Amino acid sequence: MSDLIYIADVIPPENKEEALSFYYSIFGNRNPITIEIGSGNGHFLVDRARECPGRNFIGTEILNGRAKRFHSKIEKRALENIVVFKGDARRFVWEFLFEQIVSEFIILFPDPWPKKRHHKHRLLKAAFINMLHYCLVQGGTVTLATDFPEYRELILEEFKKNGNFQCTRQDENSLYPDSYSKTLFQERFEKEGREIYFLKFRKKNFIR
Repeated sequence: MSDLIYIADVIPPENKEEALSFYYSIFGNRNPITIEIGSGNGHFLVDRARECPGRNFIGTEILNGRAKRFHSKIEKRALENIVVFKGDARRFVWEFLFEQIVSEFIILFPDPWPKKRHHKHRLLKAAFINMLHYCLVQGGTVTLATDFPEYRELILEEFKKNGNFQCTRQDENSLYPDSYSKTLFQERFEKEGREIYFLKFRKKNFIR
């Protein structure tokens, strides 16, 4: 299967068993799956895939030009543990994932939609967080970064209300870890003098 997959052109699996077979057909193994929501040009996730050959990586990107540049990076490096799904990330999560199938979700610098009338477009709201919880294996994690203080507070509030996650990094000094490759957004924000907030949530071993 190609490592550039158009969501609109694929019939989603109907159940967890079909989903596991679907990802096995892509990667040829059942290694833990990490999914990045909104991968852009793939700058970050390609580096992660090179650093972690024992994991499988899926990036999602809605813009065609970015998805193609992401795909070119994969091909240039001949990586076999990473693919990009071109299309809406929400649709991918809802239609292509099932219970306890993902080890980690990564969401770096999601659009904060700062104007109040646009808040309805924000990704990290209750329904989406519930779905992330559903798809994660026990002890799985959601890794996040934002440069927008208000959005950071909203994220903390929404995960707290969910109640099924433990926040493992939340204080004001929880900055982006040196062990993670920098995204192009991060490099730009740092040049502009913005503070980067890094958050990590771990799925608890119970369901409320």
